[in-house]
Amino acid sequence: MKLKKCAAALLVSSCLLTGCSSSAKKVDSKYVVASLSKGNKTKNIFADDLYKDVLDSSSNNSTVFNAVLQNLIDKKFPVNEDMEEDADTIISQVRSYYKNQYGDDYKSTLNQQLKSAGYTNMKQYREKMIKQIQYANFLLDYIDDNFDNVFNDYYQQCSPKYVSLIKISVSDTSSLTDDENSKINEVKELINNTDKSFGDIAQDYSDDSTTSKKKGSVGIVDTKDTAGISDSYGEEVFNAINSLNEGQVSDAIQGSDGYYFVKVTSTNQKELKKTDIDSPLLAYDDYLQYVVFDSYKVTYKDKSIKKIVQDVVKNALNERKSGRGEA
Repeated sequence: MKLKKCAAALLVSSCLLTGCSSSAKKVDSKYVVASLSKGNKTKNIFADDLYKDVLDSSSNNSTVFNAVLQNLIDKKFPVNEDMEEDADTIISQVRSYYKNQYGDDYKSTLNQQLKSAGYTNMKQYREKMIKQIQYANFLLDYIDDNFDNVFNDYYQQCSPKYVSLIKISVSDTSSLTDDENSKINEVKELINNTDKSFGDIAQDYSDDSTTSKKKGSVGIVDTKDTAGISDSYGEEVFNAINSLNEGQVSDAIQGSDGYYFVKVTSTNQKELKKTDIDSPLLAYDDYLQYVVFDSYKVTYKDKSIKKIVQDVVKNALNERKSGRGEA
């Protein structure tokens, strides 16, 4: 599966993990922990593959779960050419960003940032990106198979809105020049007292290069801020969006690097469902990986591993219910 540009993330199809007998099973002299089956095809997950030193340590159950999860993903979503290409694109974008920011000497700054993030070099970072892309496919495939249920849950939990904005760039948000004040007032007058649409005003006046070409469209914004509005434009802009109802337009908002007018274009569930919604659905639920894992039917060959993994999943799903105020 080739990831969409906006989806830097995670998903999986709902298939069955099944095993046979309750006793420990060996294949090619390796102990089988579990078997992944779909139709007539079966793939075994071996104890050797689960990093024996990790599994022998019962002090960190989440590490055991993550090891089992990663092996499941490796079996179900092995690295392919599309994933390699996506990883190379990410690496290229990272290098371009640092080169634009720091010039020809960008490599030393980039290497310093890699080390501070725990990576020895770019090759190791690329390997991490590939695992993230695998994880994204793991989640996305599940969302595709269960789209209605996932979207309805997202809509209920995060109150998404389709949003557009107009940005007026200023040199100092606390001290506006006459020209900056004049432009803000001109946009305000156009919004309040003309028949010109918000999108047309955004196209003609907005200084936000990301959205102005799309008539100000930001896309989906939700209460969890999966679109990163706070980071991009400022917390004040994000809070203003949350306070607006469908069709409403804000007054001028002082953001992180300019003044903004925002409009909630739609909150209609059916309309939002038709948009490119993959990214928000991947990011809105911190417990989604456990929901997806729980959709598999697993027969374990190692009782200790079974207990560890099932306890981790059970506790996570209980936390999810508790956080939502569910019984």
